[in-house]
Amino acid sequence: MTFLLDGFDFKEEAMIHMAIAALENAGYDLSVVKQLIRADMPPGYRAMTLADGAALATPAFASQAILNHVLEEELIHLFQKQQGLAGEFGPTTAQSLENEVDENRKFPLPKPNA
Repeated sequence: MTFLLDGFDFKEEAMIHMAIAALENAGYDLSVVKQLIRADMPPGYRAMTLADGAALATPAFASQAILNHVLEEELIHLFQKQQGLAGEFGPTTAQSLENEVDENRKFPLPKPNA
């Protein structure tokens, strides 16, 4: 899988490659991903889906399990966009798309260490 990685340090790139391998091993087609970029985001945001990839913020790299979870979510959102499901938004569109992500994910949000 070859796509643009922009703005990541060596450790983050290594984590991304491990997450990509995990997603591929889980059966995901990553051909819709053309780029991943590093971005500063407001507190509480880990990532944002782009037209052809995702922007990742510092919290996405809290652990390998978190990054796998975050990249899976962004990948599913890319599939939704590809299917035309995210083109027009109504009052319940965002929640419906998020529910679909949660129903289809293979990498749930890891529980914090107690």
